[in-house]
Amino acid sequence: MSTTIESNTVANNATQYVTTEAGGSQKKQPKVKFLTFNTWGLKFVSKHRKERLRAIADKLAGDKVGTPIEELNVLNEGFTEDEGSIDDYDIVALQEIWCKEDWDYINERCKERFPYRRIFYSGILTGPGLAILSKIPIESTFLYRFPINGRPSAFFRGDWYVGKSIAVTLLKPLTPDTFPIAIMNSHMHAPYAMTGDAAYECHRSCQAWDFSKMANLYKKAGYAVVIVGDLNSRPGSLPHKFLTAETGFVDSWLQLNGQQDIVKISKMTAVDQLKVGCTTCDSQLNTWRAQRQPDEAKRLDYALIDPTKLKTVNASARFTERLPNIGSFSDHFAYTCTLELLSKPGEQNNNVNSEAINQPKQLLQDRFKSYEEMLRCIEKYMVTARKQKFYRGIHFIISVFLIIACIVVTTFTANKAGWSSIFWVLFATVVSVTGLIDGLISFLFGRSEIRALWEVEQEVRDAERHMQMVLDQHQ
Repeated sequence: MSTTIESNTVANNATQYVTTEAGGSQKKQPKVKFLTFNTWGLKFVSKHRKERLRAIADKLAGDKVGTPIEELNVLNEGFTEDEGSIDDYDIVALQEIWCKEDWDYINERCKERFPYRRIFYSGILTGPGLAILSKIPIESTFLYRFPINGRPSAFFRGDWYVGKSIAVTLLKPLTPDTFPIAIMNSHMHAPYAMTGDAAYECHRSCQAWDFSKMANLYKKAGYAVVIVGDLNSRPGSLPHKFLTAETGFVDSWLQLNGQQDIVKISKMTAVDQLKVGCTTCDSQLNTWRAQRQPDEAKRLDYALIDPTKLKTVNASARFTERLPNIGSFSDHFAYTCTLELLSKPGEQNNNVNSEAINQPKQLLQDRFKSYEEMLRCIEKYMVTARKQKFYRGIHFIISVFLIIACIVVTTFTANKAGWSSIFWVLFATVVSVTGLIDGLISFLFGRSEIRALWEVEQEVRDAERHMQMVLDQHQ
């Protein structure tokens, strides 16, 4: 495709210019409309997966799909005609695309509306399930796999096996005076409980720590960074703090609507929760989560943006319609936001030290407290990690002795009861397999996880020491 054609595609598909009444030549800044959607595409687990994913693809391609819920028409109140069709997006970030046939259908169905498409493959089983659809030409892509991402022993949860990652997509600049866009799409480790080991708080916090580091690199490289996806973290949680306070990014929903009282939102009706709090997950209006309690509704799907380069002009929940005889499109609702790209300033200051020094003292103190909270989180989980490694290692050693014992016992019992040999062989096989698996998890994964935790701990301590120096300069 030639450069001329690419430039025309960018201008036609993703920029909106309006001349001023007086000058005639001055233009408004271009706007880009994002959509992020967790599609719930688990094979054999997600109900009506194929039908739902195909309906999602058809809707993204421009078809009228689904029956609107009349009481949710309030979600369209902020929509303006100059943004084009209400369900026409410039960039779509998808999560949980885990079946090849689903991606093949989406890819084929959406190729006309979204000329630039990409799914990310790296992972032990199916890949991270991340995909991007764009009207804006893609310049390059990159996948970063989180080094701390659950445990292989939790095979029934699958997070470790799919390889949770950050899918980075760099887009062609829309205009010469705007920043190029870097989309960082992710689906972070899921919580399987509110507290305890199954909450995976430490894993998600470590992932957010790495995420913030990578986002800062692209931010300092001059990109308008947008962090999108199902981050599995509530507003105000430690991962959310890392992704905002550490990067200087703002939550696009909060930038548009201001700070919100989560407790107050939890007591609202399901319709008001969606309108006021954009509760994309566990809403009673979602047919797959209708049995949830009102206070369980939460916002886990985000677009976090750099406010020095982007400005939110509209945001809402989407894909709230219902499919006949099936239900909601997914167990999440989608989140959309329209972002205005701000012009490049004359000079940019990328000095890290000056950025920190110029921040409000309260923000610096909050960041320092986050570091302390992170160190406590790592210390707490390190106990679990070491126990897991130790007990699995003990299981391996005991298995070795049991196998030797089985061989000895078999030689004596075989002479008296030949059939007993079958029992001992089966017993030794089970012991060998389970012992070997636990041994590998202990000696390979266990060591790797502990060392990765040490690495994050040292990074946090380095940041804590630097922040203490900055705070001292503020006094």
